[in-house]
Amino acid sequence: MGINYIEMPDRTSENETYEDETALLVEIVAEQSDWETGAWRDVQPEIRTAAIAAFNAGIHARKNMLPPTTTANAATNTNANIEIGIRLTDDEEMASLNGKWRHIERPTNVLSFPNGADNLEADFGELTVLLGDVVLARETIEAEAEAANLPPVNHVKHLVVHGVLHLLGFDHEIEHEADIMEALEVDVLATIGVASPYEDKTKENVS
Repeated sequence: MGINYIEMPDRTSENETYEDETALLVEIVAEQSDWETGAWRDVQPEIRTAAIAAFNAGIHARKNMLPPTTTANAATNTNANIEIGIRLTDDEEMASLNGKWRHIERPTNVLSFPNGADNLEADFGELTVLLGDVVLARETIEAEAEAANLPPVNHVKHLVVHGVLHLLGFDHEIEHEADIMEALEVDVLATIGVASPYEDKTKENVS
């Protein structure tokens, strides 16, 4: 999809140092007040924890995989800090993004917009490098969680992990790649107290 960068103003953020002693900045913006009420009232720290766990696990896994010229390896080859943006939005905006970038005229639960290895390399002189953005649609996530009888926060944590792994170059278009990505998701989710979403393939839906 190229450089699909979404401007994300008025973020809340927090630094986390990952294993290479580079700071990981997770910046979150809630475009809707509904993301700050009800089941979502205290979700932002949970989202940040999920994003950090996925990033650390994905970086570690990518270091042991080929080819070496992935977005993840480009990120670890710079001394700059790494930034991940997470946008909490609604079905209306998600449908617009999905139509623009995937030519699918309906909302989806999560979209990832990697910045791309070439652009990371171009920004090596900068203090902070944007790895990419993850966008989440509240109504779709709520409907999926209800249909699958899942806690909404657990579902959103899975989608955050899934989205961040996409930023690191993992994918599920090919069965072998899907198996690797799913196994990594399960491992990450276990570390943050979420059961495997793939034990019952009908229970979760990720893009």
